[in-house]
Amino acid sequence: MIALFGGSFDPVHLGHLRIAEDIREYYNFSKIIFIPAYHSPLKEYHFSSPEDRLRMLDLSIRNNPFFETSDFEINKKEKSYTIDTIKYFKEKLGYNPFFIVGSDAFLTLDKWKEPINLLENTNFIVVSRDNTDFEKIKEFLLVKFSYNRLCEDNNLNLSETKVYFFKSRQLEISSTEIRNRVKAGESIKYLVLPEVEEYIYVRRLYR
Repeated sequence: MIALFGGSFDPVHLGHLRIAEDIREYYNFSKIIFIPAYHSPLKEYHFSSPEDRLRMLDLSIRNNPFFETSDFEINKKEKSYTIDTIKYFKEKLGYNPFFIVGSDAFLTLDKWKEPINLLENTNFIVVSRDNTDFEKIKEFLLVKFSYNRLCEDNNLNLSETKVYFFKSRQLEISSTEIRNRVKAGESIKYLVLPEVEEYIYVRRLYR
């Protein structure tokens, strides 16, 4: 089975990559597909172009045979709604897709396009660093959607769509920090792969 990992990736960093690898191993996915957004609906703008963000992803995953990128959302050249991506990959894969999302983003699901449709057609894998998030997510799903199929195990079940809770390792890295460090002239070494670090400086991104 395949998992989808959507987001801005502005830029992609080692936290994204390590979490994706951990999820791949834990759930035994055959592949993780990274899908950079053309324009995330809940963000005013991105700091680098869709093409630059896709290129940094391509550089980051080229040595991992289990990782792949998709330009599906970028090629649409419009706001990137997750429901459209899910419908596309559901038809392509033949099952309800698994979609990786951070807990902070997931707790805004009620603001997404067609959230109930998403819950019916998506196996969300919600990534959190904090055990207390499990109760927050459980309450959020019950209150907002009367949804009670949240689980913590790694037994993937294609017969019933669920929300899976994944406790990730502690990696305090964020794209915001990286952009701020570049702007301040500070080092981003060991926060991104060397190829991405070089790309950012050559392209003069985040200045």
